[in-house]
Amino acid sequence: MEYRKLGNSGTIVSHLSPGTMTFGKEADEATSHRLLDDYVAAGGNFIDTADVYSMGASETIIGSWLKADASRANSVVIATKARFPMGEGRNDVGISRKHLRSALDASLKRLGVEQVDLYQMHAFDAVTPLEETLRFLDDATRNGKIAYYGFSNFTARQLTKAVYRPNSMATSRR
Repeated sequence: MEYRKLGNSGTIVSHLSPGTMTFGKEADEATSHRLLDDYVAAGGNFIDTADVYSMGASETIIGSWLKADASRANSVVIATKARFPMGEGRNDVGISRKHLRSALDASLKRLGVEQVDLYQMHAFDAVTPLEETLRFLDDATRNGKIAYYGFSNFTARQLTKAVYRPNSMATSRR
C-alpha cells in the first residue's frame, strides 16, 4: 500500500480508500465489515463515507465496525461529507451553518466518534455564502468536532473563490 499526506497536513493516509456508498444497500453490515477488515489487513487506513450514502446507513455500519474493536478508531482516518438532502425540511440540505451543524452531529453519532478526521463539503451550494460555510468549518475545528475540512465536487473556480475571498477565514489563516 502506498501512503501520502492528507493535503498540507502531517496526517498520513493510504492512497486507496474503499468506496462505502453501497454499505447498507448492496452490501449488508456483515459484508461491509469483511470489506473493511480486508482493506485494513492490506494496509489501508483511509475510510471515506458521507451522510447521504444509504441515508446514513453507511456511517452507521462503519460506526459499528469501529465499535467492535476500539483500536480501529485510532488506526484509521475517517472522512465523511455533507451537502445533500437528509430529510424533507428546507434546511435539511446545503452547506449552511444550520444544516451542517445538525448534519455533523448526526454523522458523529452514527459513526460513534467524538471527532471526524476529515469533514468535506460534498458539493457546491449556490445558495449559501461561502463565508458562512467557512466560519462553520472553522468553529467546528476549534470545537474539536473535526480535525480537518475539505471540499469534494467543487470546480477549481469555486475552490479559488473560497480560498481567496476577501476577509474569509481561509484567507486569514494562510
